[in-house]
Amino acid sequence: MVRFEAFCGKLAAMLARESGMMRQIEKSRELVAELNSSPGWFFETLEKMVLEPAAIARQKTGIWPNEFTLHRAPDRSFVVLAYIWDAGLADIIHDHGSWGIIGTLVAKLGERKYERIDDGRREGYCELRETSGGVFGPGETTFVLPLDEGLHAMHNPTDGVAVSVNVYGKTVRPGYIRFFDPARRTVTRTYPPQTLKEVLAVKTLAAIDPGRAEGVFRKALGTSRPPQLRQEYEEALRKLRG
Repeated sequence: MVRFEAFCGKLAAMLARESGMMRQIEKSRELVAELNSSPGWFFETLEKMVLEPAAIARQKTGIWPNEFTLHRAPDRSFVVLAYIWDAGLADIIHDHGSWGIIGTLVAKLGERKYERIDDGRREGYCELRETSGGVFGPGETTFVLPLDEGLHAMHNPTDGVAVSVNVYGKTVRPGYIRFFDPARRTVTRTYPPQTLKEVLAVKTLAAIDPGRAEGVFRKALGTSRPPQLRQEYEEALRKLRG
């Protein structure tokens, strides 16, 4: 049985050795396929979470409720996540802040890939075209590129539970992903729950009292804020100035 710790070690060594993104993706797909050749190691991971409630409590709340963090590299060069998909579960078309590998561990998972055909200059607007699709069984992988080059949506086409193990490389745009709705032609930023609270507070301050809100936003920008939140404050100020 492949050991998860050994997989993480091989992945870290490969990423330190290989510099080109496509080469890193190619080698990562090989390693993920090897890891996903048998789900035995993941049984042990879930067993620990079931028998030790603190293991679940340590899981950081992300955008996706079915996400489990398995490993974060100390140097932030990669993260390994697992996603457990209930029967028929499908996600929303979205982008990524890094390149990523999606490997099926249990059952089957479907994917649809998209390309953006508008120029991206109009805020909150998008036009998409579906480019390909596929279904992947255990040990098979697909991949995504960062930002507009990696638009896709995954789904579980089976009547049972499915599992994917995903590896994501070094982040090029931290803090949020974007959801795309081709029917409405909209694109929206989507944040983890904790960050979302502050984003909603920013929008509501401006709605209640624009004059006072401007002072609050400027004061907040004078303190330490993550890049994605600084962007929200700066955009809020631009809107207030008209």
